[in-house]
Amino acid sequence: MIYNSFLKRHFRKNIVYIFFIVLTPKCLIAQTDPAFKPISADIIKLSSKVLDEDRKIYIYIPPVDTLLPDKRYPVLYVLDGDNHFSLIAEYCRYLSRKDVNVMPEIIIVGIPNKNRTRDLTPTNSIIDYDGKPDTSSNSRFKSSGGGNNFLQFIGAELIPYVDAHYKTQPFKIFAGHSFGGITTINCLLTQPDMFSAYIAISPSFWWDKEYLLSLADEKLKNDRDINKMIFYSDADEGMSESTFHTNLLKFDSIVIQRKIVGLDHKYAYYPEDTHMTEPVKAYYDALRFIFRQWDLPLTDLKSLNATVVKQHYQQLSQRYGYSVTPPEVNVHNIAMYLIAQYGALDNAISLLEMNTQNYPASATAFSQLGDAYLKKGDRSKAVICYKKALALKPGLQNVKAKLAGASENQ
Repeated sequence: MIYNSFLKRHFRKNIVYIFFIVLTPKCLIAQTDPAFKPISADIIKLSSKVLDEDRKIYIYIPPVDTLLPDKRYPVLYVLDGDNHFSLIAEYCRYLSRKDVNVMPEIIIVGIPNKNRTRDLTPTNSIIDYDGKPDTSSNSRFKSSGGGNNFLQFIGAELIPYVDAHYKTQPFKIFAGHSFGGITTINCLLTQPDMFSAYIAISPSFWWDKEYLLSLADEKLKNDRDINKMIFYSDADEGMSESTFHTNLLKFDSIVIQRKIVGLDHKYAYYPEDTHMTEPVKAYYDALRFIFRQWDLPLTDLKSLNATVVKQHYQQLSQRYGYSVTPPEVNVHNIAMYLIAQYGALDNAISLLEMNTQNYPASATAFSQLGDAYLKKGDRSKAVICYKKALALKPGLQNVKAKLAGASENQ
């Protein structure tokens, strides 16, 4: 986090550190202490014509931003929603907090299973993990092969429903584990434009005599442009020679050797984890990979101003395909840091002016900008800001007092 990095790099002497603690808002030097609220979700029933059945769906929505009531959010769709929905929702909720700020707030759509083998396998096959046919009367593989039909359900029915009923951005992530992993890979290979980023945790490439490895070899050509992100991983699923591990190395080799334009990829191996514990680490690492450029990079702190911050968020907007707005609280904290540490009042004012432009309904933004103008000695501009803050929120007694003080001797 950029604020912690500020402290580690720039506050070597205790006396300076103590001075900074006195002058700086708490959230710049430590985590905030928000009231605990358990994850809650909308639970909907979607009648699918594609699947000819009703499907239960879990949907987590970030808290309403009162300053940006029309704010829209990226969406993460996760398979095995009955197992992984709450885990991912908690990760996203924490990592998007204002005092963490390494990813955006995001809508989570969990897709619980109804017939997992049917929906999460791309072909019909009765060949098991050991390469032997399961011809028993109760073979769990008999219903397999509905994966492409399931992707049609997601693309033609689920995504349109979510887009119609929730405030979504175009950036979408598709995440899955094991059979869910080959489902996300199959989507990337056959319908890459359905999602912007893909997560495949221990994908079951063994399925149907490594069908998807052959498909990857066919589809991932170096003359293709695939402007997507993909994170894939495996764990200790039978030592280093396990089918999961060797097959994922084959897939990774295809991705690396083809050097596909625009395909941003990362492979992670978790030898100390099992097939079922791996998602706890892998989903976190996948989110950090996809949004690794989200926070402001460390730079020459004296040069931080509105131009630098705007440029960073313009780059994020281009990367993720929607307009990304700098968080009001974080911009204010950077401005206060610049004043306390460098006396860089003009740079701080440029940041606070940007806040009033991005958050025109925020009385706090105008009040804080008024404080900065007053500190500079520009009473007339301070008065304008205080009046604007009071117009937005008339009951602010502290702002009324500031306005009275700034108006004297004008």
